[in-house]
Amino acid sequence: MTPLLLAAETADTTSVHGPIAHGVELAVLLLSVAAVVAVLTRFIKAPYTIALVVAGLGLALSGMTPHGARITQDLVLVLFLPPLLFQAGLHLRLELLRKVWAPVLLMALPGVVITAFAVAAAVKPILSGALGPEFATWPIVLLFGVVLAPTDPISVMATFKAVGAPDKLKAVVEGESLFNDGTAVAIFALFKTAVFAGVITGAAGDAATVDVTFIDAAVSFVTVTGVGTLIGLGLGFIAWLLLRHLDDHTLETAITIALAWGSFVLAEKFHASGVIATVVAALLIGNQGVLHMSDDTRRTLTGFWDSVDFVVNSILFLLIGIELADPAIGGVKRLIEPDILLAAGASFAALLAARAIVSYPVSIALKSHWPSGWKHVVFWSGLKGSLTLALILGLPDGELRAFFAPVAFLVVLASLIGQGLTMPLLMKRVNMGGPEWFSDDGH
Repeated sequence: MTPLLLAAETADTTSVHGPIAHGVELAVLLLSVAAVVAVLTRFIKAPYTIALVVAGLGLALSGMTPHGARITQDLVLVLFLPPLLFQAGLHLRLELLRKVWAPVLLMALPGVVITAFAVAAAVKPILSGALGPEFATWPIVLLFGVVLAPTDPISVMATFKAVGAPDKLKAVVEGESLFNDGTAVAIFALFKTAVFAGVITGAAGDAATVDVTFIDAAVSFVTVTGVGTLIGLGLGFIAWLLLRHLDDHTLETAITIALAWGSFVLAEKFHASGVIATVVAALLIGNQGVLHMSDDTRRTLTGFWDSVDFVVNSILFLLIGIELADPAIGGVKRLIEPDILLAAGASFAALLAARAIVSYPVSIALKSHWPSGWKHVVFWSGLKGSLTLALILGLPDGELRAFFAPVAFLVVLASLIGQGLTMPLLMKRVNMGGPEWFSDDGH
């Protein structure tokens, strides 16, 4: 694994500031911008994530970022993924998840595969015309399909909270997001290895693919997820034993920090799924560990991980805007190039079609247990966000990343604007059920 650096190299080699100093400078700048954007969105009532992407583009265009700032793929995947997943798992209640496990698993597991194939089929001919047939292989386009498969419930949850949505509907959306995140990242790792195993380092960054059969991929997926689950359970149980005998909110929070990144890193060392390990450990602590915590510790723990989630999401949304200004990608003008716009439009249409194929049959099968409007809300809640951006930034430099990054950015932006802004209107127009659905006592 390469060193984890947020590198910012300068042309002036005599500068007393090294890469670490410039990395800190960039991090402080991003956090400051994120704080300002967060305050402004409270006044103008704009979606926070959309404002962050626009702010990132503004930073890039203004030239305020340190010269040569770049993001290493290991930094994104190892530093940013564990806290995103741990925070989500920490807040998901298993008693609610047990009541909605069927739709969650059906949409999260087969849903990722269906979505990946739909996007792959839509973007394959466009990629072939833009970069050449050698780039439009199924492993490559499926890799991009998996990148767009995870859902991000942040904007949806804000709407749910504002309208007082039923707890079970929240559990469906949050549970699906958590499990399809784990599934997507595990499959992403397999396809990334297949595509870039023979990567040729050079100006073009051409990817040499290797043959991967369906059986090989299935066996590998089961193995990495199974071992990852065992590691997450093991480390989570050890942390639980420690937490139940402590009454120190600072120390207990520190243990969860070590658990979040430790489970991820240890699983990766054993070539297992760090994502699954982190999610399982988070679910264990969030549902069992908190039972032995004092109220003070629970408040501290919740506040800490909510703050971490805010920081990580903010940095990711700002970084993708900055990354698009990189000359290696083609700058911001790359966003309006015909092949990029066509690929983004085809990908977004494929995502909606795949979402309908997955969500409506599941919702119809459960129609006797759900109000009629839920199926439309679940369909429209498949927004894309920070995890998609993290996976795109986790690709090696080269022509594929230069093509896929602006496409993914446009898809995320279209999703946040098109679906995020219209979700409140949809929820007002459809049947969300009577008062019995807005509590834990509903079916």
